[in-house]
Amino acid sequence: MKKLLCIMLALISVVLIPASVFAADKASEDFRELEQLTLTQTEPRERKQVDGLRLYVDEENPLFMMRNCPDWGCPSTGEVYAELAKKTYYALPQDMRNFTVIYIDEGPTYFTPEEQLFFWDELLTYTDMYEVPVVLQSECFCTNKTRDPFTEEELSELFKKHETLMGFVQVELSTNGVTNEKLAYDEVTEDNGVNRNILARMKSCVKACAENGGLFIWQDMEYIYWKKTCYVNFLLQDKELYDLLKENSENVIIMDKHNGHGRHFSSQSNILGCWLDGVCGNWGVNLENFLWYEEGLLDYDEIGVAPNEPDFSYTAKYPPALYGIDLIADMVAGATVYSIEGTIGRGGMYRYINGEVCFSPTASEIIYPFFQLALGGAVPSKEQVKEKIKVAFKMNIPATYALRGNEAHILQGLYADSFTLAQELFDINNPYFDCTKDWVPSTGRYYVIPILPIHSDADAVLPDSCIINDFNYWFRFLFINPVKKAFFNRLYEETYEGDGVLFDINDYIYIFNSNESKVTDSEQSVRYTLPESGLGLNTVFVAHTYAIFREEGERLNIEMCNLRLDSEKICAGLESEDEFLTDYIFGGKRNDPKDFRASVIELTGYESQPEVKALGTNGAKMKTEWNEDTGTLTLTIISNGEVRITVE
Repeated sequence: MKKLLCIMLALISVVLIPASVFAADKASEDFRELEQLTLTQTEPRERKQVDGLRLYVDEENPLFMMRNCPDWGCPSTGEVYAELAKKTYYALPQDMRNFTVIYIDEGPTYFTPEEQLFFWDELLTYTDMYEVPVVLQSECFCTNKTRDPFTEEELSELFKKHETLMGFVQVELSTNGVTNEKLAYDEVTEDNGVNRNILARMKSCVKACAENGGLFIWQDMEYIYWKKTCYVNFLLQDKELYDLLKENSENVIIMDKHNGHGRHFSSQSNILGCWLDGVCGNWGVNLENFLWYEEGLLDYDEIGVAPNEPDFSYTAKYPPALYGIDLIADMVAGATVYSIEGTIGRGGMYRYINGEVCFSPTASEIIYPFFQLALGGAVPSKEQVKEKIKVAFKMNIPATYALRGNEAHILQGLYADSFTLAQELFDINNPYFDCTKDWVPSTGRYYVIPILPIHSDADAVLPDSCIINDFNYWFRFLFINPVKKAFFNRLYEETYEGDGVLFDINDYIYIFNSNESKVTDSEQSVRYTLPESGLGLNTVFVAHTYAIFREEGERLNIEMCNLRLDSEKICAGLESEDEFLTDYIFGGKRNDPKDFRASVIELTGYESQPEVKALGTNGAKMKTEWNEDTGTLTLTIISNGEVRITVE
């Protein structure tokens, strides 16, 4: 009953939005308020079973790693966390639940190895009883400096005792002090009595997972400074680790962790290269609003401050729609594993209210629809991804010029920002404070450019692509961005016009605005010809807006979202995290008039007026205009949330 009441209150509060929130210059009688879009499950299906694997993952069987709904202040016992896992897991819609594991990250930074093993054993005893699949975080930022490692035997024993243990997660190893000058080799290195060996910890965990059919999940990112460039491929210099991962690739997932102080595109390129080379069977993305803090961002339209300087409350400025945009940027390149974290209720996903798990619009209007999209076949196969790649970089030396910089130089000026030599070497006239404040690609023209591992056979991995390496980079480009861009333009034809971002793969067309924090004068347009119907598609979106288009016969399906939150009170210290998130779940935080923005979608080439149907959340409005002479349909949507449209 409590659960039903929680859901009803959330729905009622979403519907009862005052008309005054709509901008005066847009609220004409031509606009009609859309009927309420409600959450609808797809037909549940079961994950594919493969002998020898506890959990099989591919583009048809994606994986969502769901952290426990937080109940801060509860005792840190295995029994309590298993109960939280059960509540979170069974609160999920059935179609999503069948492809979800609960991600338990409790303990690694403060438990001793003995305490952690006891906690895990107790927790797994209860998750076995509740039939809740889990993955456990065994290493994270700097744990190599604070405690000794787990042995392969200890990890393997947990697998053998507990059927709900699906795998182990190692996170943010790039924070552990290993730099491009110092790799953590297999020899034991002591510091204050602690074995700091990174590679040995990874290898023992991989072996335990592979022996028992479990998943080894590695989430990581890069930093401009601390010499953490190309970190994933840097560790893969170790041939034993490289071979071990390739031999057990079906057990291995490497994830692009959306965190750090820059070099986000390089991180993505390195991990994509690992997947293409078969180092991991799957790759994925960890979304997090913590990135707003890591990049030193404050309010919109501000350059911000140095990394990690803002108050944590400013992570509420991270627009929920950016989760969708960040997810698109990896999903279009074959990412099949997804997780979300951050401050404010694990990224604003959910909250305990009256003892029940209540999901926010971030979950229902962004994360859940994307997961349904993945379950419906949107994720491209590896062969489809390879067909899109015209140029790849083969690493020979981790610290080479092509891969160094505030962002890897090979990516600068293509879909990543460019930085001058003075900005990179001396921090002269650099307003970015040692972070790029740039992680959304500025164009989809060049797709995603992979960086292949040192030990890879690039010609075998991508036989139809042009392979750039440390030795021919200079001869081809002379270190000059315009020369490099002209080279790429010859290989990647211009498939759309405009300054927005478009990807077209696997019958899905994704369009989004590339601004991270700029909202003033942020309009971006895209002009494209739909491949099946030949209709002209023109869009104008402002910051924090994305849309997904799919043609099905004579019908065009459109899913759009631009959700942004009113975070003024929490950033000013006038409300708590609990107050902010509870208000958000029950319909608040999304009614500020300035957050209701106009999106324009124009379709040309119709012979007769098509039928338009639309549903929306949060009081969305739409105006439909038809020009008989030109066969043009223009849709203008004013919204702050999710909208779904069919044109037929």
